[in-house]
Amino acid sequence: MNTTQKILIASTLFVSLATAASAKDWIETVKLTRDGIDAVPIEVSANAGGYTKIKSASHRFLLKLHARATSGERIVAMKVGAFKGVRYFESDGGLWSKSFANRDVGSGTRRTVSINANPVVPTARIAWQGPSPKQACEANLAKQRAKGMRKSAVLAKTWSINARAYFELDAVAARKNKAKNNKWSIKNTTNQRDGMTYTVPVKCNAGLKKNS
Repeated sequence: MNTTQKILIASTLFVSLATAASAKDWIETVKLTRDGIDAVPIEVSANAGGYTKIKSASHRFLLKLHARATSGERIVAMKVGAFKGVRYFESDGGLWSKSFANRDVGSGTRRTVSINANPVVPTARIAWQGPSPKQACEANLAKQRAKGMRKSAVLAKTWSINARAYFELDAVAARKNKAKNNKWSIKNTTNQRDGMTYTVPVKCNAGLKKNS
């Protein structure tokens, strides 16, 4: 390899690294937060033998999505999902997600986009962070029994506890001209993510009558 070839390779590498660094900075902030007080519990069914299943087929979550691009770029899309590793341009493996693009984010004209979302998510499609609601009820049963309560006494009561769902937001930004003309794709955009733990109230229903 001669000197000219070495210089050419070095120059190409420098340009590639500079482009990558520039693209990485296209998004200033991404933030996913809870939007309000969630007082409606996810219910878990029980019988004399223990907790059987998550009774609630779905749950409404209160979320606020926020993203801000740098001055020369625009937010062109967002995707929120109930699992880790959310990517706008990738599939979800059967877990829940919702995408926002076009008019939802200002048709590529906005540097800052904020969306109040209240999605109704099937409980079976949530990647729980730690125990699921059913597992959390079972853990509470074990905890109360360790304190000396009989199983029948625990199952005769209704318990209010918590479980934790995980949500992640992926925001996508493109340069002004690409965003405005809807000419953006995975090849000419950059993305950035934020995640959050969402504490959900859980109601462990009684599986036995109190006089059992």
